[in-house]
Amino acid sequence: MTPRIATSFSALLLAATGLAETFVVAPFSNRTNDAKLDWIGESISEAIREAAEASRLGVVLREDREQAVKRLSLRLSSQLSLASIVKLAEATSSERAVYGKFELAPNAARPASKGSLRITARVFDVKKILQVTEVSALGAIEDLPVLEADLAWDLLRALTGREKVARLDLLREHRAVKVNALEYYVRGLMATGKWMQHRYFTQAARLDPKFPHPNFHLGRMQFEDERYREAAGWLEKVPDDLPYSEEAAFMLALSRYEISDYESARKVLEKVEPKLPVPEIWNNLGAALARLNRPEALTYFRRAMEADPADSDYQFNAGYVLWKMRDFANAADRFRAALDRSPDDQDAILLLGKSLASSGPRPGEIRTEGLERLKDSYIEPSKPVESASLAK
Repeated sequence: MTPRIATSFSALLLAATGLAETFVVAPFSNRTNDAKLDWIGESISEAIREAAEASRLGVVLREDREQAVKRLSLRLSSQLSLASIVKLAEATSSERAVYGKFELAPNAARPASKGSLRITARVFDVKKILQVTEVSALGAIEDLPVLEADLAWDLLRALTGREKVARLDLLREHRAVKVNALEYYVRGLMATGKWMQHRYFTQAARLDPKFPHPNFHLGRMQFEDERYREAAGWLEKVPDDLPYSEEAAFMLALSRYEISDYESARKVLEKVEPKLPVPEIWNNLGAALARLNRPEALTYFRRAMEADPADSDYQFNAGYVLWKMRDFANAADRFRAALDRSPDDQDAILLLGKSLASSGPRPGEIRTEGLERLKDSYIEPSKPVESASLAK
């Protein structure tokens, strides 16, 4: 299997369907004259983006923003012109852009501190060509996670026009992150080489074992390298109340399946299925149940097949379970359907022939064992979001 996770594009999908306005968060400009602190600008941006996503606001994914940055040849650590901010918003189909800067000055109140950090965040409405809000935070650089959480809180209240913002547990948890672990994590996000990413994320996880973000990225990297046992070790540390917890659970279940821990894969998929009612989840749950010889496997394969009749794998999996149950007539129908969609499917051709001959499974026949087909990618269904209503 060649793993590939299609991360959620829910914000962009919502923008395209007109269900909510979308905004992009740019890394904050470094005004300290110290390039070693560029990571702080990325950290501020990521804190705001994650808090917005957790509060169900339409926000562009970091990966999509980075693609737009490359196309526009922007250098985000430097001071961006307003024209560049507008171009970034347009390139990501965003109606609004969050951007800003951070500055560092001596901290008279804490002589031992490395400095006092002032962060200023602004929101620009691209349609109205108007800056609609500005918020700021000030404190010791050692308290960066606290400053980011406070800034995100103030910004989200401005974005929603409400005093209370949903999912504030994310902001509370962010305040508790150790600043050195946060630095290594953000440097890992910014790194271009996979080896350097792994090094930074591992260091972040070591410095703060309670910080879940490095665990997620390390698990995804191992999953993509098909190192499933190692992937499961990292992904099982990701709590289920974070914006990316469903993706982590999806990869965790596949990892456990690939190391033949079908019971654990089943438990993970049954837990995540109410949150992700998509055919890929039903299919993989059916595969895990099939390996456990559980009759419910057919129910989930049929559910996937009915949700996406054009997918040949769902047709095949349903036929495969029916064939093993010696329901040859119905199995043959499903294999025909699979071949209608994928005429060169050799396994479907073989099993159709066996079904027509009423020839069922035989012990030790390796050619017909373990043929369940997994789905290793998915796109999360669009989740309801809160509309951002900014006042002047």
